[in-house]
Amino acid sequence: MSRRRTILLVAAIILGIAFGSERAETHKPITSPYTYNDDIFPILRDRCGRCHVQDGVAPMSLMTYKDAFPWGESLRVEMIAGHMPPWHAQDGVLRFKNAPAVTAAEIDKILTWATGGNPEGDLQKVPASVTVQRDWPLGQPDLVLAISPEVTLAADTSETTREFTVATGTTESRWIRAVDLLPGTPSIVRDAIISVKSNTAADAAPSDTAPDRVLAMWVPGEDPIAAANGDAFRLPAGAELIVRVHYRKTYQYETKPMTDRSAVGLYFARDPAKEIRRFEVASTPVTSKGPARLSFGRTVSEDLRALALSPDPALSNVFLQVDAVSPAGVRTPVIRLAVRPNWTRRYWFDQPLALPRGSRIDVVALLDGADGLLPPAGTPIPPQSVDGSPVRVLFDVVPAAGR
Repeated sequence: MSRRRTILLVAAIILGIAFGSERAETHKPITSPYTYNDDIFPILRDRCGRCHVQDGVAPMSLMTYKDAFPWGESLRVEMIAGHMPPWHAQDGVLRFKNAPAVTAAEIDKILTWATGGNPEGDLQKVPASVTVQRDWPLGQPDLVLAISPEVTLAADTSETTREFTVATGTTESRWIRAVDLLPGTPSIVRDAIISVKSNTAADAAPSDTAPDRVLAMWVPGEDPIAAANGDAFRLPAGAELIVRVHYRKTYQYETKPMTDRSAVGLYFARDPAKEIRRFEVASTPVTSKGPARLSFGRTVSEDLRALALSPDPALSNVFLQVDAVSPAGVRTPVIRLAVRPNWTRRYWFDQPLALPRGSRIDVVALLDGADGLLPPAGTPIPPQSVDGSPVRVLFDVVPAAGR
């Protein structure tokens, strides 16, 4: 063998070793006993598939191995930080009907898979395709109202909010047990608030509670909660709905014109026992532009049952601590909540919260990152300005006894 050929052979061997070492270093070893096809896909399908699907509202699909593989590390980071599934209430004494159902065992499987090489699994067990949901989770509504006119987001518009007035056409007072929104184009419908157009005379009636005009706070991926035990919202005859829809494109559609015509679904209650009303706990108007720690509350003057709680939809990036104090002075933590933009929702109590007369609702609110409370792990509080408005916490309540 010539000297030249020997040098070339040695050089090729060295390059081969170096290239092989580099390839070995760029691929994680497979250490996960869980695979996408067998273990991870069923979790992602059931817990994430409403949003993280092709043409869904999330910026990426996780419904195929090819889709999910590049996002393994992001899945790990988001789940450890508590950002996914998106639920901004801390675990406490009270449980909520609409809390994410993902279990600790399921989270452990996803984390193990994401850190253990993201194995695909048996190629003979490729999961069935998943498509974006285009039906009503509670079944066909009693009344479907199409939102008009159709909305168009131009190619150079990535985000907008539109408000619609929708006539119900009802000729008599009806009772509503649930309300839902069915997006026409799920990829751009980010959240919505559905309420009854205000009737000033009815709202001004002297009472600690007022008719609850907000029928639904819709966020993608969450099934509507139907009020139980005959409790229901009252829909006056001939009422109009105000539907406020927030649209936002994901990066796949940023330069494309997009259209939407969503629909509202109303589910009627047959014979309601009690009207769901609003009990509001509000601070004095806030004028501070800097960090602020507000403490405020309200005493209950009649026996009530609280079905749900929601922050004022105008709030965002505020941390709330809400406690109920019984007439005997027993304090019950109700919720610890980081209010985040685009995720305003009702928090439905798993069991109604008894508020006997003389109970007090205490609220502490942190604005602009004020010290004094520990927010949920991984959820820093960005700046928030409240321009002369009170901070409000809204309870959905019914009388504790009687019709």
